[in-house]
Order: sequence, then structure tokens, then C-alpha cells
Amino acid sequence: MTTATPIERVVEALTAAKYRPSLRPLTVASVPFEFAAVLVGTGRAPDLIIVVDTVAEPEHRIRQKIDSLGRALDVAGSRRPLTAILVGPRPSDMTLDVISRVCRVLPVGTPTGGDAESQLRDWLAVLLPLPLPDSDQTVADPQGELLAHLPEGIDSELRSKLLSAAARGPKAVQRALKERLTRALVDVERLSGDYT
Repeated sequence: MTTATPIERVVEALTAAKYRPSLRPLTVASVPFEFAAVLVGTGRAPDLIIVVDTVAEPEHRIRQKIDSLGRALDVAGSRRPLTAILVGPRPSDMTLDVISRVCRVLPVGTPTGGDAESQLRDWLAVLLPLPLPDSDQTVADPQGELLAHLPEGIDSELRSKLLSAAARGPKAVQRALKERLTRALVDVERLSGDYT
């Protein structure tokens, strides 16, 4: 059984996220551009993604190719955001700075080990859809939470007023508590006979 190369793992992760591999070489404004892989986003993610092997190409050539591609896309009037995924040793900060003027840059390195897939997904997260929670999971029950925090033996009328007010927000809960406290204080004054 053969293991996937880092480039193949990047392409697999992106195709699983509905990016479509493009034919190589990529041709823009009649100029061919050769990269390790090219993918195109669909639907709401119209990105043009180039995957660059930093082991196979020297830094100056990477800068030159990405800069040329950016210019060709401008000439062609492309509205697709360009993203360069750099697989392999991280280029110098100067190279990353120059490339980032033309496109979004994601240096993913060469993740290895047991958590390589997780590391790769973290680096590619800006291109991947957010995972949605399973619809079978229990949904939070705010009423149940409120009931759990109310003291035992609380007056049933107060509990019902607080639950009703909670649906309207914190200010409504404050008003309900204030009304109840005010009424309790008036009752205490009436019982003590102090009407001053």
C-alpha cells in the first residue's frame, strides 16, 4: 500500500471540500503556467488554487511564476481570488511577503506523524467548509438550565414569572424580580403595621 504524497493529501482534502481539479498546465491569457496541482472552487468559493512544491522549485522561480500568474489574471480580468498553497519547506519571509502581495498564501509544510491530517486541515481551514454539528445531537434547553439554577422550594408563581420573563431577555427577568421583591416588601410593611 502506497502512502499519499503531501501534494496528493492537499488535493484530496480540497476535492473532498468540493474543489475541482483543473487541467494542467493552467492557461491564462494564452500563457501556460505549470504548478504541482491546480484546483478551482465552485459555487460560493470561486477561488483559483495553485499548489506549489517548494522542494522541486527554487524560491526565486516560485516568486516569478506566481507574480506572472497574478499579472495574467489581471490582464484576463479574472475575479477569482488566487490562493497559493506551499507544500514542503517553508520559504523565506521575504519570499512569503512578495507572494502575499499577489495572492493569499498558505504554507502548509510537510505534516507528518499521527496528526498530519489534522495539521493539514488546520492549515487549509480557510478554504474548507465549517463542520456543522450533527442534527441528532441534543439541543440546549434554556428553560431546563434556568430551572436547574433556581433554588429548591421556590414559589411556583415566581418560577412561572421568571420562566416567562426569561424568554423576553435579561431586562424582563430583572423587572419580574423587582416587582416580586417590591410586593414582598409591601407585604412585610403591611404585616408589621408600619405605614410611614
